[in-house]
Amino acid sequence: MENDFLSLIKTRRSVRAYQAEPVPAEALDVVLEAGTYAPTGGGRQSPTIIAITDPNIDRRS
Repeated sequence: MENDFLSLIKTRRSVRAYQAEPVPAEALDVVLEAGTYAPTGGGRQSPTIIAITDPNIDRRS
């Protein structure tokens, strides 16, 4: 078990290439729900999650 975890840590990669298709609403709901249950600093922080689904909104503007 310990070796499996170490292997996972060593081979983890971040992907920064995104597809143009929007995330399906059902999948987004699952991710957002999981995020609200994610641990925070000692349980002292209230999570705030903002999901922008409008493709016309660009945060760089």
